[in-house]
Order: sequence, then structure tokens, then C-alpha cells
Amino acid sequence: MAAARELVIADDGAAWAALGFAPDGDGVVTLGGLRVRLAGPDAGRGVVAVVVDGLAAERPDGLPLIAGGAPPPAPAVHPNGATAIDHLVAFSDDRDRTADALAAAGGDVRRRGGPPELPAPMAFVRFGELIVEVAQAGGPARFWGLTVTVPDVDALAGPLLGDARPAVQRGRRIATVRRDAGLSVALALIST
Repeated sequence: MAAARELVIADDGAAWAALGFAPDGDGVVTLGGLRVRLAGPDAGRGVVAVVVDGLAAERPDGLPLIAGGAPPPAPAVHPNGATAIDHLVAFSDDRDRTADALAAAGGDVRRRGGPPELPAPMAFVRFGELIVEVAQAGGPARFWGLTVTVPDVDALAGPLLGDARPAVQRGRRIATVRRDAGLSVALALIST
């Protein structure tokens, strides 16, 4: 199975630091065994690349997955307690087409489902420790946002974070980062 190593996001490190992340001197936020490289607004908008070791085909269904590899990073400590990326969200006008393309590129489709169990037709594809949640929505396949695990989302309340609410996953709570935070990617924090 192919394994994600890095997400490249067109955000500034200062915006992530204001949310309690600790970017290193190169603008990298380590979350579990993944690097989030904050490439700045000149890189585009949102998730501009996902670097995957063992990728069988680049840009599956137009998603910016590219081949590359590096050993997992050393753990990092963040003031907000963030420990890992829970999942990366992709929207697609055809869940099955996108999930099948991700599988052909080396991902492992773990589950497909839809209403009433899930809010929309969805598939969950694993690339190492990264789960890509493919949700059926209008338009071409694209990355929309990511969810990061923290020990206590309620303890992080503040002007840049929306109210915590029950998550789809039983027993967990989630809060979405507000647009005022200045991120180019949708970001949510979810309790472990």
C-alpha cells in the first residue's frame, strides 16, 4: 500500500501558529507520521499536493497526489495538543470514480457508505496513516479540508474556533476553524 508522507498547503505558518500549532523554521507542522508543509499563499490555495511514497499513478482523478518519499518525521509537540491528522476531505461529483482512482494509485479503500448512516455518499481510502474521505458533492474531484485530532477540543475555545459540537463519530467532539483565521483550507479539530 502507498503511504502519504506530506501535505503541502498554501497557508502561512503564522496563521497556523495562531491556532496553537508549532511550525518549525521551514514552515513544517508535524502531525503524527505526516508533515504539513505550509508553502504560503504564493503556492496557490488549499491543499496543493499530497506527497505519497509508493504511489502507482500521479494525479488520480485530478487530485494532486504526487510521488515522493521520506522517512516519517520525529514527533512534535503543539501548544493545542494536536497529535495527528484524522482525515483529509476530498469532494467529487462521483464518489466511486474517485475512490477507484485512488485505489488504482495505491490506496486501500476501507469503506463505502451513504445516507442514512453517513451524511452523503462517502468512501474512505487509506494511504498509510492518512485517511482520505471522499464525499460526493458537485464539481470535479478536489481536496477541501482536513481534520486534526486534539485531546480536548472544548478546551481550545477562542475567537478563531467555532463552537464544539458532537462529531459523526460517536463520543467525539468537533469544532471548525473560522474563516477569520486566514487559512486557505478548511480545518476542523476533533477530540481523540
